[in-house]
Amino acid sequence: MTDTSKPAVVQASFLCKWYGDVIGLNNLNLAIREGITGIVGPNGAGKSTLFKLMTGTIRSNSGELLVFGQRPWGNVTNLAQIGFCPDYEFLPLDMTGDQYLRFMGGLHSMAGSALDERIAEVSRTVSMTKSMDRRMGGYSKGMKQRLKIAGALLHNPKLLLLDEPLSGLDPIARKDIMDLIGRLHREMGHTVLVSSHVLHDIEKMTRNVVLIYKGRAVASGDISEIRGLISQHPHNI
Repeated sequence: MTDTSKPAVVQASFLCKWYGDVIGLNNLNLAIREGITGIVGPNGAGKSTLFKLMTGTIRSNSGELLVFGQRPWGNVTNLAQIGFCPDYEFLPLDMTGDQYLRFMGGLHSMAGSALDERIAEVSRTVSMTKSMDRRMGGYSKGMKQRLKIAGALLHNPKLLLLDEPLSGLDPIARKDIMDLIGRLHREMGHTVLVSSHVLHDIEKMTRNVVLIYKGRAVASGDISEIRGLISQHPHNI
């Protein structure tokens, strides 16, 4: 459960982002605290836009967004506390898993024995130790997803953003990733934001949910309360 006595890790107030005439986010208001929070909405609802704003990849048009109490745009210090796993495929398939993590470690100014130890640690965390010397072109979809998460974890961020991590996975791989996400918070203390367009998947990982539709947060809170709202106001939520 979310501890509401603690300050919000992410706080958005009347947050807006437009792409020309297309609305990405429209007066979005939300507060996300420590734990696992599911960001649920259909494709195009604004989930990926929200994650890009959190990482400072893009800049909002209006409103305010605070991550760890700071504005993320141009904030390198803040970015060092965030791990981001995007929803698109980007792994260099001719590299081995170990080579990829070493490349990622270099981006975070990690080197030497400290990097060796951290690669071994995150490889164990995502259950990829035996496959690190294989080229990623031979990985399954689930293995690629686990390695992407390992890369996002490498610098030990406080906040982990997982954009559609279950997309395209078979049932066994989906369960493996769900179990991994649970461990990332329960055993390692990471605050995790995980997006999906399937409410049932999110319900297996957390009770804390934000529903986004057409760039707005239409409901947030405990999953049972939101299900009650859906039943009472089916045309609104």
